[in-house]
Amino acid sequence: MKNIGCMLLAVFAITFAAFAGSLYTGADLYYLVRNMVLCSCASLAAVFTFQAGRISGRFLYDDGEYPGRFIIIYLCGILCALVFTQLPVTGWMFLFFYVALARVSDSVTGICAGTSLLVLTTVLCEQISLSTFLVYLLSGMIGIALFAGQKDEFYTMIPLGLSLGSQLLMIFAGELLIQNKKLLWEEALVPIANTVMNGILLYLFLQYYINKVAKKTDNLYLMLNDPEYTVMAKMREEEKDTYYRALHTAYLVERIASELGLDVRSAKCAAYYGYLPEERLSEIPFPEPVSSLLAELKAGGNHLKKKEAVIVRICHRVIREIQTANGSDKKGKTDYEKLITDLFGRQYSMERLADTDITLSDLRYIQKRLLEEKMYYEFMM
Repeated sequence: MKNIGCMLLAVFAITFAAFAGSLYTGADLYYLVRNMVLCSCASLAAVFTFQAGRISGRFLYDDGEYPGRFIIIYLCGILCALVFTQLPVTGWMFLFFYVALARVSDSVTGICAGTSLLVLTTVLCEQISLSTFLVYLLSGMIGIALFAGQKDEFYTMIPLGLSLGSQLLMIFAGELLIQNKKLLWEEALVPIANTVMNGILLYLFLQYYINKVAKKTDNLYLMLNDPEYTVMAKMREEEKDTYYRALHTAYLVERIASELGLDVRSAKCAAYYGYLPEERLSEIPFPEPVSSLLAELKAGGNHLKKKEAVIVRICHRVIREIQTANGSDKKGKTDYEKLITDLFGRQYSMERLADTDITLSDLRYIQKRLLEEKMYYEFMM
């Protein structure tokens, strides 16, 4: 309902803005209807592409789950589009809205939403040339293209400089030179101020988005995988044996998962918290991949599917068996090779793991890697 409400609000807001703006400019009935239809149809295209991206999972982050991000920027864009009707055409700052709307959705939605704002300003202004419309449409498309696809690594300054530079160049070529047939520096102040303000707004927005949205999951993993995190510290105070067992398990899981090219962060997190009871797990804000692994580990048996879950389960069992063996015979020397080999033969043969994603080569590598950690097991004593 929240998502539907946000989308309906977007269409209603721009349609009402077109209606109010048309009345303010004194447009007759025919132009009023035209303006409302053009703006509402452009907004409907943006709404449709947003919903398509959300349902298909095309968004890079969790923006589909928080449509409020999109609607807030869009509503601000509508207000600014109305204000732009009172500014010189060289002072319109649509580049920011194109890039910002694309960042909180996807490229197609950003183009549709940004263009709907541009349409609103264009239909409310008299004698706007095709050149003006193309300048801001093309600059918005270039800005979206330069920032599109940035997920794991973010490069802000070069795309920002190129997008601002291209807009400034098109304003000079498409507006100032066409109007005056020569470059007048006193008329260049508005587009330069436009470029500076776009740059400041885009930089601030992108930094906020990267820290609060794009790297939110990264920060969550850093917090959860910290042995000094509140939950881990409490485990150390109340259940010291379980705490150290979790640390040893996470060490083995991290090394094996990284060498097999798997999701190391999620596997390590599952290794840390896999010992906790389900009622305590429900209180911790795990990322979805970790929650999925923990659900498989708690269900056990035929519910194990992912490679990471299998590795965590094997390392759990190996650490538990080694700690038991070391504790029962502190003066003797545990035969770690025999212990691990027997464990794989009894519990983790390929036949027993046939329903999981693990392969025979993966299983052989896991066993080989665990056998190579003999010095670490002696340190555990």
